[in-house]
Amino acid sequence: MKTLFILFQILLIGAISAFGQTPTFSVSGTVVNEEGEGLPAQVLVHELQKGVMADLDGGFELSRLRKGSYHLHVTMMGFQSASQTIIIRDQNIDDLHIVLKESTFNLEELTIEANPFKNGPLQHSQTIEVVDRAYLEKNNAGTFANALEKLPGITTINTGVGISKPVIRGLSFNRIMVNDRGIKQEGQQWGADHGLEIDPFDVDRVEVIKGPGSLIYGSDGMAGVINISPAPLPSPGTINADVMSTYRSNNNMWGNTVSVEGNESDFVFKGRFTMQDYDDYRVPTDRFTYAGFVLPVHGGRMKNTAGKERHFSLTGGLRKEWGHSTVTVSRFSQLAGIFPGAVGIPNSYNLQHRGDHKDIELPNQNNSHLKVISNTKYLLGKNWLELDLGYQKNNREEHSLPHTHGIGPTPSGTMALGLNLDTYTANLRYNTSRSETHQHIYGFQFQHMKNQKDGFEFLLPEFTTTQGGVFYFHEMTYSPSLILNAGVRVDGAVHDIQEHLQPIYRRQEATGEFDQRNPDINRSMYNASGGTGLSWIINDSNNLKVNLGTSYRIPTAIELASNGIHHGNFRHEIGNPNLESERSYQIDLNYTYRKKNFYVGISPYFSFYDKFIYLAPTGLFSPLPASSMMWEYRQNDAYFLGAELKTEIAILPNLRFSTALEYVYNQNLDTGLPLPLTPPFSALSRLEYSLGNIGRRIENFYVFGEVRNVATQDRVDRNERVTEGYTLLESGIGMDLRLGSQLVKFNVSGQNLTDTYYFNHLSRYRLLNLPEQGRNINFSIKIPVQIRK
Repeated sequence: MKTLFILFQILLIGAISAFGQTPTFSVSGTVVNEEGEGLPAQVLVHELQKGVMADLDGGFELSRLRKGSYHLHVTMMGFQSASQTIIIRDQNIDDLHIVLKESTFNLEELTIEANPFKNGPLQHSQTIEVVDRAYLEKNNAGTFANALEKLPGITTINTGVGISKPVIRGLSFNRIMVNDRGIKQEGQQWGADHGLEIDPFDVDRVEVIKGPGSLIYGSDGMAGVINISPAPLPSPGTINADVMSTYRSNNNMWGNTVSVEGNESDFVFKGRFTMQDYDDYRVPTDRFTYAGFVLPVHGGRMKNTAGKERHFSLTGGLRKEWGHSTVTVSRFSQLAGIFPGAVGIPNSYNLQHRGDHKDIELPNQNNSHLKVISNTKYLLGKNWLELDLGYQKNNREEHSLPHTHGIGPTPSGTMALGLNLDTYTANLRYNTSRSETHQHIYGFQFQHMKNQKDGFEFLLPEFTTTQGGVFYFHEMTYSPSLILNAGVRVDGAVHDIQEHLQPIYRRQEATGEFDQRNPDINRSMYNASGGTGLSWIINDSNNLKVNLGTSYRIPTAIELASNGIHHGNFRHEIGNPNLESERSYQIDLNYTYRKKNFYVGISPYFSFYDKFIYLAPTGLFSPLPASSMMWEYRQNDAYFLGAELKTEIAILPNLRFSTALEYVYNQNLDTGLPLPLTPPFSALSRLEYSLGNIGRRIENFYVFGEVRNVATQDRVDRNERVTEGYTLLESGIGMDLRLGSQLVKFNVSGQNLTDTYYFNHLSRYRLLNLPEQGRNINFSIKIPVQIRK
């Protein structure tokens, strides 16, 4: 860690010294609509995260720019966003002419980037969904992953209401990569009961890449990538703050967050603190059936599902003509109860409430995730160098009443399972633009992980993993309507997994003998991958995108060496040290048709997986008590196919109707059965009426209603239950209130308004025949404060 930050400081000092006396230039031009009328649009230089507002005639000027390649984003409400690559050589640019096309929809207002260097053209070849802070606040669902569920192709695996992890096109766990500020989030993502440890309020922009991402991002990106990007750096001389509070009625969740950001003479700073507290959540039933027994749900409250969270993040850095450099320190902290029936065999006694619904009893999980991330971008000549360094310390503790699973004397303390993971990451990318039509990216990535264990249970041994890769990516604008890209990548990884010997006891006395739960495992793996794609703008209304690629995934330590009871999945899981890397071959299509008042997009895809890794029942019962059947990791060939469909139509100028459909079909080519945890067909329909301003005090007023229809999932794996379909209703209202000079943003929405009794096929508690939460009303209020303009 220390070495990484010394390298960062050396590069920073070198960049400042090298560019201290470099001359600067300006870029000016106009932004107009299709009729040639000027527009007061925002023009942002993406690499420097700074910009200006055009005047009423559309005129703008960007000053203090050095020689080099830049990417401009141009946005304005009611118009499709535009992007343009410019190269400043030895003189000012004063004749830029940018035309924005009118759009009734807001979905085109967010510019989508083509590659991780954030410097590519708008018309990339992959299927990407982009949302900003306004969307996340409007769709606040308690966790970051749940806020993304309204995007087609995105679902979640839930454990109650406070723990969720994303699913993209039916794949999750280590097949989805989550990048926070350029650094891959590393926790215990292999567990169904392990949530995504991200503060939902500390997210400003999200890009969800659906489809193969291993070429640019490496192993674990084969099914998709979720990029969490920070907001643009604040303008010089400004200091802003905001306070936001939320309340969710179902589990009495109170959430409060406060943030402040500013820019003093190009020194930028940001800070945020968040706290959330919630009670046991409510379900629309007073009983459930498990293993043939009818068990109570007292008062319709799921016992011991309360929790509390405390998160913070601090950012400081510099923004200069040569680029910018920031360091962010953040910590996610969560203490959450676990439903007693989820550990051991549920019975009427341990399901009775002991008192306050706020109590967090045993069993519970205590998670913390500390991150230190350095992001630096340098202008070297006319090219850009980007360096991301990261350190993460993820601690996960599962506490329960002392038990032995029949091994040895009863232990002291409540620490059942402790997992302590340290991760060091370095990403380096060099971007060259020889012209406005050719862009080359050379990249290097490195990661080192060390995991240590604790507690009286055994599931995962101690291990060390080191991996790295290099890649090349080329993007060519063949014509204004045709963009091509291609790339190759080579990777290597080394697993060093420690042997674990379990002492053997007879009559509570140690015999001196040991049972080997897993052997020493030393594995080296190497992979190559590649991909190509195109975006063809057929005309002003039609756009076709095609992406072809081969991806890979290195088997994780849990898949190679686990051997114990995984309470989160209610089974005894056994790893396979002979597993090989997964390999996939994928084709992804995306076609969109848009007019001023109508939009439709369809994204079909097909993926073939060679040696797909999955858990399968052995047909044998575990020798460990209260652990049911033994499951082991296996590999077979499999395929996935499916599609997403999104439409939006403006029925009236202020009345919009939208739909989002998604379907996933897969098959294990060895067993002939579907793969487990496959999301069912889902359709989300939304009707929204926006009035804009009402009088002098109400702005941006809207009201909406939604219906989600989910089909029965009867394509299930062996020993997996069929889940009946259901229909959910949601509605909401929101507005900005102008109280004097102060703006107050207010939203209220209701989920599951009919208090429907239903099962989520991907829920961990589905295995216990426990339904999802009942009716919930969500309130939020946000007060932005401009301390200094």
